[in-house]
Amino acid sequence: MKWLAHAPANIALIKYMGKHDASQNVPINSSLSYTLANLLTYVELETTSTPHDVWEPLDIPGTTEFHLSAAGQQRFLRHLTYLKQQFGYTGHFIVRSCNNFPAQTGLASSASSFAALTQCTMIACNELLHSQPLSATQLATLSQVGSGSSCRSFFTPWALWTPTSVSTIALPYANLIHQVVIISHQPKTVSSSQAHQQVTTSPLFAERAQRAEQRLQQLLTALHQQHWPDAYRICWDEFHDMHQLFATSEQPFHYLTDASRTVLNRLDHVWQQTGDGPLVTMDAGPNIHLLYRPDQQALAHQLHQQLFLGNFDVL
Repeated sequence: MKWLAHAPANIALIKYMGKHDASQNVPINSSLSYTLANLLTYVELETTSTPHDVWEPLDIPGTTEFHLSAAGQQRFLRHLTYLKQQFGYTGHFIVRSCNNFPAQTGLASSASSFAALTQCTMIACNELLHSQPLSATQLATLSQVGSGSSCRSFFTPWALWTPTSVSTIALPYANLIHQVVIISHQPKTVSSSQAHQQVTTSPLFAERAQRAEQRLQQLLTALHQQHWPDAYRICWDEFHDMHQLFATSEQPFHYLTDASRTVLNRLDHVWQQTGDGPLVTMDAGPNIHLLYRPDQQALAHQLHQQLFLGNFDVL
């Protein structure tokens, strides 16, 4: 028997960095994300008589060639074991997965992959055990144990995740245009999980939660009032705040590259020259996410042609 599910990535504009409870991935501060409906992870489960679960790459036309490190496979399979315990299933699966975008490069592939695994496991166990489906909130709570940010992928287009809950939040700009500028396809040398641990040693970390919560309220106000330039500057300051935590840890590490800085400078120049442009943010990686209003479609095409074409891949 086989089951297939998929889930989207999401990009946080107010970041999740630091945990109250690492075992349950409870964040120290609230975060706000936009769901990226075109960046998907697919997960297939197949029952097997083998005495343990096994991971394999999934081959779906249109997806990228997919590799998962040994550590990544073990993390994925540990979450599958946890899910089976929650659903009361004692059998085993071959679990296959793939993305339609690069993995382990700071594009939130763990969010989409753990959300897809949680969704697929529920579907399989519902059929095998004749149980009832869970709500999005219940699924998000289960998925959060495997990957904190994955809980936001169950809500669209905007998700608000606090230390006690996660849900959709009604905001303007429900149909943003998303581009991601791929600075590097190479897997990160410092994983997001490692980053969460290392940033706690930064002298800037003590007041990080307070800064994030303040920016969240500022960003919500800017979005509700549809003041796009304010939203741009808040998002810009927020991701630079996160990258400063990385750079000032006891063992400093960096995701920003010279190419990242070049692109960021060009984007900020567009804003300085015209007073308008996309929202810009980065995750724990070198790649750059851009969000445009629907009326900025021509601008999105223009920037792609003038700044990125021939220099960087753009998804």
